[in-house]
Amino acid sequence: MFDDIAKRYDLLNHLLSLGQDFYWRRVMTRELSAQPGQLILDLAAGTGDSSLGLLKQGAEVVGLDLSHNMLAIARAKLAGMSFAAVQGSAYAMPFHDSSFDGLTCAFGIRNMHETPKALAEIFRVLKPGGRMVILEFSMPTGWFRPMYRLYLRAVIPAISQVLSDRSAYEYLGDSIEKFYTPPAFRELLHRAGFTAIKQIPLSLGTVYAHAAQKPFAAESKKNRNEVQ
Repeated sequence: MFDDIAKRYDLLNHLLSLGQDFYWRRVMTRELSAQPGQLILDLAAGTGDSSLGLLKQGAEVVGLDLSHNMLAIARAKLAGMSFAAVQGSAYAMPFHDSSFDGLTCAFGIRNMHETPKALAEIFRVLKPGGRMVILEFSMPTGWFRPMYRLYLRAVIPAISQVLSDRSAYEYLGDSIEKFYTPPAFRELLHRAGFTAIKQIPLSLGTVYAHAAQKPFAAESKKNRNEVQ
């Protein structure tokens, strides 16, 4: 699906988010706070927009994605920068344990239906003390929820039918409605072994930045014993 929509993916992202996707990614990059020279994994890197923000911080970035066409766009966009594109699965990442200083994942975890398995892999490839930030859509609560549902079910598919693939963007709305609530996702992060969990609501709760840390070895062992 993502190979098919790769060419217009950036355009649709900017249009359908009313330009807010730039702001969301800036929040994610700020929360990770990568330092110059650090090695960061951009999981579900897509066309490289998130990777670009990390590169501007001076980090070295590896972008992992299943989509060949998405990564081809990322390679072209980030040519000449400290970026390496790798095609692969989030469930079996082709990296050694404790490889990365930090990790980002923008709007990708929702598409990983075996979420606990993906989080376990994220935990594995992060160095002890490494931070990760997951940016993901969420269903808002309160008065805005019905309006947002209408936007997902009617407005987005109508626009995407003209500019891209309607079925792909119908899937977008459906997957957002079915994704974990922020409290449920927080529990998943805890069970995966993460600590220092921080959840930041953005744009009336339609997006959350989920930040967490892989604890150092002694803390990690203690935390896993508590979960068991």
